[in-house]
Amino acid sequence: MSRKWLAVIVAGIALAGCKKDNVAQVGDITITRQDLEYRKKVSNIYYPGSNKDYVALTQLLEGYLDEAVLKSLGHKVDEQVWEEESQRIDQNTKAPEVLKRIKDVYGLDKKAYLKTFIRVVYAERYLYNEVFLKDKSIHKAQAQVAQDFIQEVMANPAVFSPTAESKGLQSSKMKLSEKEGITPWDDRKLAPARPDRPGPAEPAELEQAKMLIEKVSGLKPGAISPQIIEWQEGYQVLRLAAKEGDGYIVESVSIPKRGYDEWKWETASQVPVKIVDQNLKAELVKQVGWTSRLNFK
Repeated sequence: MSRKWLAVIVAGIALAGCKKDNVAQVGDITITRQDLEYRKKVSNIYYPGSNKDYVALTQLLEGYLDEAVLKSLGHKVDEQVWEEESQRIDQNTKAPEVLKRIKDVYGLDKKAYLKTFIRVVYAERYLYNEVFLKDKSIHKAQAQVAQDFIQEVMANPAVFSPTAESKGLQSSKMKLSEKEGITPWDDRKLAPARPDRPGPAEPAELEQAKMLIEKVSGLKPGAISPQIIEWQEGYQVLRLAAKEGDGYIVESVSIPKRGYDEWKWETASQVPVKIVDQNLKAELVKQVGWTSRLNFK
């Protein structure tokens, strides 16, 4: 047998071995058995006892689908980005012991560390924090609803709540206090303490109350704050109902932003996903509800 044919045979055997080692394909990203083994060990650090194939595959699928969405939106995702993310984590981690344990899993295999840990962290973090929360075009329709509502009620503040109800918007009444935070209110009495806050208000809630007070403290009772307040979850419009002791009684209308899952899956559900091991696929589908949205090939 010639050396040429021997080389072809050896290459074919090697290629067959690689294909056999493939577990799944997410778009143009191949997940190998070794990728799965690494991710299982990482998962077990965060959640002891979770080192199962389907759990590791779930985590990798989520990360790589997020990456596919980023790419579809024109965002740069490459080796340089992953290296920068790795450095960011090194510099900002609040759990250095955990990070060391994760790095110990990979040893000198930096490529695998980037692929099955850094790449997943980056895609999930960047898609949510830097794209979904900051790209105003994603929530344009919801922002317009808030804008239309405030323009309508500024002309007639007395119909604040009825106008909200006619538009199917959520309306509520609350007391704002720098000492007590944000408390539900009705016109007869202060509503009972919320079950999720049996004690004093948390510092974050006091800060929110203080910020809202700044929006209404200069208003006359009955007037509407002319500024739409944007939160991470949605938009808020306030009307000052009355001054009450050390606080302010306000009517509030909230317009939720788009849900993250709804927005992400518009693209993620179009990404082709192939799982080679049919037993693993069956376990994944059985255990993970959102897999019903996957575009299986």
